[in-house]
Amino acid sequence: EMIEIRNLNKEINNKEILTDICFEIYKGDFVSVIGPSGSGKTTLLNILLLIIDKTSGLYNFNGKNIDEIKFDDNEVIKFRQNIGIMSSLSQLLPNINVKQNIMLPATIFEEERSKDYEKLISQLNIKKIQNNSISSLSSGEKQRVLLARALILSPLLLIADEPTANLDNNNALKIGDIMSDLNEENKTTIIIATHDDKISNKTKSILKIENGNLSKEI
Repeated sequence: EMIEIRNLNKEINNKEILTDICFEIYKGDFVSVIGPSGSGKTTLLNILLLIIDKTSGLYNFNGKNIDEIKFDDNEVIKFRQNIGIMSSLSQLLPNINVKQNIMLPATIFEEERSKDYEKLISQLNIKKIQNNSISSLSSGEKQRVLLARALILSPLLLIADEPTANLDNNNALKIGDIMSDLNEENKTTIIIATHDDKISNKTKSILKIENGNLSKEI
């Protein structure tokens, strides 16, 4: 499996946020994490991304126990190269164009990604706007550019936190379809936290969190 979580607990200020969470995610999975606001969805994603540390339990990523990764910058940066992140905090830089925004992670990691870039912008249907300024984009286009940026390093895993939150129905469905296609075609493993049934219904499995407890749905 790509991710193995066993008996994971997280306390913040002596309050249990996540209790005894267990699940596996395999390569090529497309999983949604659902549950009411404040149920612990984002906390769980932040633990998966090593943004915060778990209180106890086991977290293996790609066969490696996360406890072996010291929380120093180099190790965490290396670890995160495996993961594309799209969160409500993801921002596009206004002073550079669409293409430059998408290529930013590739510039940082000095990788040659032009082939992946051409394929991605076709898949996400943003070829026509690649030289546009960020301010000229609609909210749906912005989300697709953020998605392209999260995928430019061909990560093992894409984690998306509420990627359709600011979108109307039509654009939300488009993002759902695009993620579904990426999962089918590129075999990208995707974990998506969402309030939106239309999106969670497109995923292959559903993890439901309520009051910090996990009930697995199919």
